[in-house]
Amino acid sequence: MRVRAGTTYFGQQRYNDIKKQCEKSGQYFVDTDFPPTNTSLFLEGDRSSDIVWKRPGEICSNPQLFVEGASPNDVTQGILGNCWFVSACSALTHNQDLLEKVIPAAHKQEWAKGNTYSGIFRFRFWRFGTWMEVVVDDLLPTRDGRLLFARSKTPNEFWSALLEKAFAKLYGCYENLVGGHLSDALQDVSGGVAETISVVKFLRNDPAAQSDQLFERLRMAYENEALVIAAIAARTKEEIEETLACGLVKGHAYAVTDVRFIELDAKGRSLTTFLLGKTESQRMIRLQNPWGEKEWNGPWSDGSPEWEQVTELTKKSLGITVDEDGEFWMPWESFAQYFTDISVCQLFNTSVFSLEKNYDEKIFFGQWTSNGARSGAPGDMAGGCLNFPASFCSNPQYLFDVVGEKNEVMFALTQREVGEGKKRREPFVCIGMHVMRVERNRITRVHQPTEPIETSDYANARSVFLHIIDLRPGRYILLPTTYAPREQANYMLRAYSSEKLNIRALTKHAPTQGWCWQSTGYVTRVHIMDAEIPTASGDFYCVINDQKEKVRTRTIRDTTKPQWDEQFVFFKRSAQQKYILEIWEDRRMSKDRLVARMDVMALTDNDCREEVKEFAEGRVRLKIAAYDDPLYL
Repeated sequence: MRVRAGTTYFGQQRYNDIKKQCEKSGQYFVDTDFPPTNTSLFLEGDRSSDIVWKRPGEICSNPQLFVEGASPNDVTQGILGNCWFVSACSALTHNQDLLEKVIPAAHKQEWAKGNTYSGIFRFRFWRFGTWMEVVVDDLLPTRDGRLLFARSKTPNEFWSALLEKAFAKLYGCYENLVGGHLSDALQDVSGGVAETISVVKFLRNDPAAQSDQLFERLRMAYENEALVIAAIAARTKEEIEETLACGLVKGHAYAVTDVRFIELDAKGRSLTTFLLGKTESQRMIRLQNPWGEKEWNGPWSDGSPEWEQVTELTKKSLGITVDEDGEFWMPWESFAQYFTDISVCQLFNTSVFSLEKNYDEKIFFGQWTSNGARSGAPGDMAGGCLNFPASFCSNPQYLFDVVGEKNEVMFALTQREVGEGKKRREPFVCIGMHVMRVERNRITRVHQPTEPIETSDYANARSVFLHIIDLRPGRYILLPTTYAPREQANYMLRAYSSEKLNIRALTKHAPTQGWCWQSTGYVTRVHIMDAEIPTASGDFYCVINDQKEKVRTRTIRDTTKPQWDEQFVFFKRSAQQKYILEIWEDRRMSKDRLVARMDVMALTDNDCREEVKEFAEGRVRLKIAAYDDPLYL
């Protein structure tokens, strides 16, 4: 595992060095790497335009980076179709610590006494595991003296316009910001793990119960300072930016600026709850349209009669206004009806000293590489997805253990962008992840794919995400893959879990020589399926002993029919192998009781067979597979 630290510098431009040169020369900074010309605006720089580049001091008399801090209303989208980025900036204002990371030492960059103004500003974006600093001059594109692109509602506030310029520089030009992935923007301004939730898919099986679950998930994420953006998908190009009758806009992204229960006044309660002295509440979500206008006009919209159910004190605390400022509340039920996609960017607490819930974090960097030979050949590490079973297992593999019954595991796979900062960049390859359950004692790579228990979406995107809740205790292997074999890219894998996974990369194909394997060895898989022990209900587990290694299943409690469904793998030198299988009753408060002991023979017939073993108190069912190639399983 390799974790990147510190800050890198885009184009090797260092803010302090450039600022000193400007102070020495008495000249304001003009960025030759991103000049104030059409080449920085358009993909084709030879376009004619009436755009004039001006510094903030030429636009207003008292420019400032921030005016009374930052709020979602500070960021208003201009004529550029980059609501995906502008909404991320609005969401960023919810987290002051992150804002200070993206705009470092803002007080020293301000137009203020004691600061030397040199026309240079710096910002930081998270890219492939590290924070990258981008410097820009403050020449901004204007027409008729007004900013063309992102701007603040406060005329003399410029942090959002300058931040957008730095982002455009990172992407090669302003035009490259037209259209983009919500999750990419959130990740760039936070370094968090971005998950995109399809509302329709999430609510598919049990809409009522899963709607409650989704609301609670968003509420908790927001309370934990996650950045959240919601959007309504457009099915066709013609639908993009189409305004619905309810005031919402299709193909458009909104920053989520609050998620909460709002308590209703006595006037809004039913007679029953009033007599019982109970309170009623309404699930609500607040959103910010980056246009600074066009708001929800349905129930609970600004000035609607539903707000009469809320006390004046509550309305004041919520900042309820009837201004057309682009920020509005709407009921959760209506939100779930109209919005199709939600991007949630979480910042996991990984501090072991925190009193809040913390997560175990592991970060890996790797490559999908092809040696030029056929797919799946030795040295090939780009085997493609499970649609290509012959080469699938040649992909990188990461082994991890799940111990507890209640658990949460998240994986974020990010590929490195090729051509960063250039106008024409290499397209992303299609990537995704599979998780397979493997033998409980496996310590080597797998060579035969099994049915994955979890699979992420595959996408031609910078990042994909896999969120798994309540995995069954056992051992697993994660395979990050490209969709097609022999596609090459660098990747970063981040793993977060509510318990320690002990995750590690697998490189060995079989146990090292001198342990229990030689080049002419054999491999056996013993699958302990279930048992019937009708004499009495109890807590049962199994132990397998091959004279060199002793392994055991988990304990299945309070049953006469334990279902272990666990596998073990053994590497041997002999074609005929003998194992001792024991069934034990876990008595907790006293010595465990041996229920049965029996021999299990494995003949290397390159096949798998099912076997039922009878014993005095019942029977146990097994599957045994033995092969004369140690790299078969």
